[in-house]
Amino acid sequence: MENQYYRTFIGLPLSVEPPFLQARNNLMRCFEGERISWTNPEQYHVTLRFIGDTEQSLIKRIGSEMHAGMTVPDPASLDVVKLDSFGPRKRPRVIWVGFGETDLFESLRSEVDRVLERCGIPAGNQPFRAHLTLGRVRGLRDLHNYYLTLEAMEQKFNSTVRFEKLVFFRSIPGPRGPEYRVLEEILF
Repeated sequence: MENQYYRTFIGLPLSVEPPFLQARNNLMRCFEGERISWTNPEQYHVTLRFIGDTEQSLIKRIGSEMHAGMTVPDPASLDVVKLDSFGPRKRPRVIWVGFGETDLFESLRSEVDRVLERCGIPAGNQPFRAHLTLGRVRGLRDLHNYYLTLEAMEQKFNSTVRFEKLVFFRSIPGPRGPEYRVLEEILF
């Protein structure tokens, strides 16, 4: 019998305040006509570790190891301090916001890596930068305006977001973007 796989990741869902959502809506209006897939605010999270195709037989073990092997932090409110873009300058791929304090993310990322290594999933060698993806750039007509808009809008995103749990997610691709299902969660 062939193994079944789930596409998985471990992340930190977050809640945002109305001023953040207003800034997001303004940014979307500024980019009307550009090909950008915007993240649904109900799916906002910071990915600590993208695992990818995960054997279903490992799902329960990963959840158990998370509960047994992780130090649970207190709920945290962190400041958003940066609006930027990933990808080559001439072909940006992701619009994101970053945080002023990164200790929470780095600490939890290390713990997640240890848990996954105990489950036989080695740590990756990709650099880690904690961020919240606002949108994925599919194509731009006006690259110069894109960067001017990001610079002009950066101060609008200065707000605080709240983290209250760590979640092991299943990501199910779909025509309107991925659907995320909770496999396991640890409340702070």
